[in-house]
Amino acid sequence: METLIAASFDGFLEGAWNIGKVLIGLGFVIFVHELGHFLVAKACGVQCDKFYVGFDVPIRLGPLRLPGAIFKFQWGETEYGLGTIPLGGYVKMLGQDDNPNQAEEEASRIRTVNEDGEEVLNPRSYPAKNVPQRMAIISAGVIMNLIFGILMAAAAYKIGTPIQPAAVGGVTYGSPAWKAGWESGYDLVGFSEDDEDSFFYRYTWDLRYAVIGAGMEGSNEIPFRVVDRQRQKRTSNVLPVQMSNDGKQRAVGIVNAANSTVAFTTAPLDPEGEEVETSLMPGDEVIEVEGTTISFDGYGPKEKRQRLGWEVREAFAKNPGKSIQVKVLRTGSEMVLTIPPLKMNGPGFVLGIGPITSFQEGSKAVELGFQLGDVIEKVNGVDLASVGAIQLPQYLTAFDGQEVIFSVRRGPEADAALVEITDPAFQSGVTHMARVPNAVGCLTSLGLAYRTSHLVVASSVAQVEVGDELVATQYVQRVEANAGENVDSELLAVRSMSQYWTWFHVHGSSQLANSTVETKLIFEREGLDELVEIVPEWTAVEDYFQPSRGVVFNPLQRVHQVDGLGEAMSQGWIRTKQDLQRVGQTLGWIADGTASVRDLGGPVMIIKVAKDEASQSVTRLLLFLTMLSANLAILNFLPIPVLDGGHFVFLTIELITRKPVSERIQGTLSVMFMFLLLGFMLFIVSNDIVRLFL
Repeated sequence: METLIAASFDGFLEGAWNIGKVLIGLGFVIFVHELGHFLVAKACGVQCDKFYVGFDVPIRLGPLRLPGAIFKFQWGETEYGLGTIPLGGYVKMLGQDDNPNQAEEEASRIRTVNEDGEEVLNPRSYPAKNVPQRMAIISAGVIMNLIFGILMAAAAYKIGTPIQPAAVGGVTYGSPAWKAGWESGYDLVGFSEDDEDSFFYRYTWDLRYAVIGAGMEGSNEIPFRVVDRQRQKRTSNVLPVQMSNDGKQRAVGIVNAANSTVAFTTAPLDPEGEEVETSLMPGDEVIEVEGTTISFDGYGPKEKRQRLGWEVREAFAKNPGKSIQVKVLRTGSEMVLTIPPLKMNGPGFVLGIGPITSFQEGSKAVELGFQLGDVIEKVNGVDLASVGAIQLPQYLTAFDGQEVIFSVRRGPEADAALVEITDPAFQSGVTHMARVPNAVGCLTSLGLAYRTSHLVVASSVAQVEVGDELVATQYVQRVEANAGENVDSELLAVRSMSQYWTWFHVHGSSQLANSTVETKLIFEREGLDELVEIVPEWTAVEDYFQPSRGVVFNPLQRVHQVDGLGEAMSQGWIRTKQDLQRVGQTLGWIADGTASVRDLGGPVMIIKVAKDEASQSVTRLLLFLTMLSANLAILNFLPIPVLDGGHFVFLTIELITRKPVSERIQGTLSVMFMFLLLGFMLFIVSNDIVRLFL
């Protein structure tokens, strides 16, 4: 109990410290923006009455009254403070006030009488300065954000920031990446013709944004520059595909790369429920499998490089039914372990093999004569009806090195013919189990992907009969056997079996026990009006094994660190420029209706993402603040009254016409857009809160 309390307290302190770093970082970005206005205003001789991070508006909630400022102090002619409302900041200059209700009072403050008795503007007021000076003051905040964005990114790269690289940890069979011939161990070093080659593009930011962008802009292929396992570079034009029925999610079909350190494992237990000491445990670093040393990642500082998880994953899956010997580092000491095979779990019935849906680029299957739509029914004259779609790859391992005659059904069902295709020296290859929603089956050595038929071809479950068709699945709340509750007490949405929700996904996901939900399967039966619904018991299947052996590895991290200050500044500029381009591109999507404002993140999401980045490292937070600075720079310079961009538009009109826009017009537009912005901010915040609980 004391250990649990200590761990909880440590976790609380760590979370509080991360939140503290985020608040300091966000405050710094706002401070830098306002500092730009302040310094240029002072340089132009403008009197600055206030400099605030946050807004110092008193808050009244019934009897509760909060002060406008958390703290404040006077230094010279300027009051400096931290406002209670943390939604921005401001510099109050003499003669300039965004509140139209105070415009007249402010205008009277700056009127003074000169030596000749004439009423003139106070020479230290903002309106008394010429148009170029006022333009410089208004644009200084944005310029400072860009400068410090570059500096923050440069600092992150000089110190060294850990990133999750845009490297291929695994490929989804049948996906665009698989069709293009990508494999685990590939690196993505560019996403457009304008990108510079780099092994430090980020999986969760750079790659994902490129994929989202291709989807937003229609059927645009991405000219990926990839480096293969032999370190040869080539360009692959890959089109992201729809991943859901609503079409909002798109992907190219890869999973992020992993290192060789175990995250968790479904280790076998001894009779008393304790982990067997010879099993892999979380934190173990696999350094050797079957006498073969696991390679280190080749990029970043040598002392910070991690071993490649894909090599371990491939070695585990090579002979899934046999025990293998591995060497691991555990708490600094080397240990040799024997990892047994882990049986595949099944629901007690088998679904049939479906048609071939796609081929890999340069696949052996095409050379042999396979065609799209073919259904593999026999191997060397043996009917595969009882084998099923899931087990097919492991079933075929028994024929390695032999001549194999595949009998495939080809053509429309009414006129289907049985065609024989011979592979003179078959090799099964390595096949992994996929858990993505649109997963399909694959014969990796032949380079063909196939689906299930969704028809039951064998069953040992009383409720399921041969010929039943699986039409949908549904997650239901898992309850205790003696709880006396209906298993349907809490349901999630019914998922129809489709190209976006497949049996391969359901089957793969069910290999890992879930303490919260279990899967209900829904069948149609010929001659029966009612649907057949069961929650199957998943049990070990003889002679079929999990290629992963129940082990999941931690994500690969690659430290991006540069040597000289000049290179750091160059990388800082590249990062800031890319962030600016992405903000502009996103605004373009919203403007033409391609994207929705509901997809935007507000203050709540900004703090959440920033906290996640801060928990990784301070340098990750610096890169996030660089992106935030780019956002603030562009958004604040939009031509909207009450924003810097709106003021700049008014000044441009004054420069061209040689007379200022009337105060009445400026005041009316400012009031209107102030309420619009407040309403928009409330919408964004409420949308953030809803997304947190979805």
